[in-house]
Amino acid sequence: MTAEEYSKVEHKTPYVFELKAGDRELYYFGSPHVSDSNDPVFAEIEAAFNKANPEIVFVEGLHVRGDINRFNERMKATSCEETIDKMGEPGFTVKLGLEKGAEWQSPEPTDDELYANLLARGFSKEEVFAWDVFHILPQYSRQMKREGFEGYVRRYIERFRETTKWENFDYSYANAMRLGEQILGRKIDVENESEPTNLIDPIPWEEKKGTQTILNRISESASLFRDRKIVSGIAEAFKSHKRVFVVYGSSHAAMQEPALRKLLEQK
Repeated sequence: MTAEEYSKVEHKTPYVFELKAGDRELYYFGSPHVSDSNDPVFAEIEAAFNKANPEIVFVEGLHVRGDINRFNERMKATSCEETIDKMGEPGFTVKLGLEKGAEWQSPEPTDDELYANLLARGFSKEEVFAWDVFHILPQYSRQMKREGFEGYVRRYIERFRETTKWENFDYSYANAMRLGEQILGRKIDVENESEPTNLIDPIPWEEKKGTQTILNRISESASLFRDRKIVSGIAEAFKSHKRVFVVYGSSHAAMQEPALRKLLEQK
């Protein structure tokens, strides 16, 4: 489903569906993005996980650099509250899987793949850099304990610099803010933005088209690229696993569902 098609769809959140084909089962939990451990969605995710009894779990946007085994041990040792505060529903779901013996993956494109795809689609280096910084803002805004956006996003900017290695490019936080404000045509108060998701929302809502910018269009392209990656990942998982549990954002769930139904029909 395209972002334009999705903009005309109404659905509940969480958006949950189950698909079965022979001995293959897919349970998809389309979640809101939440970092408050008191939110009832976490009990819903756990109940869905227990119902699915998965062999493998797929979660959104969880990049691990370094030793995966050390990461897994740290996850098991960290409290649910701290995991949720730092990593939201993806971290919580991975922790569930680790505690109950399920494998996990985050079937995201590599940074190299994503940035190359965006540049190939005609977005400039400056636009991609600004987007890469500002798409972190909603995640930061959900944190219960904030350290300041500049400090929070520093590691993401460094990762972007290490990945792209563009000659004579200004990778500074100040430049990211300047570019973002230039694109949006206004000052940005990163600590107090009332609706930070609107800055990078990939869906071209009819009532918001007039205020959306190139940052939204980059998000739309990135989201489509990621959707294709996860559907491919699920297809690959079914070659060796029978029960798959997926926790992604609710819009991803709704947009991927038609392709996943076709996939299971072929099993």
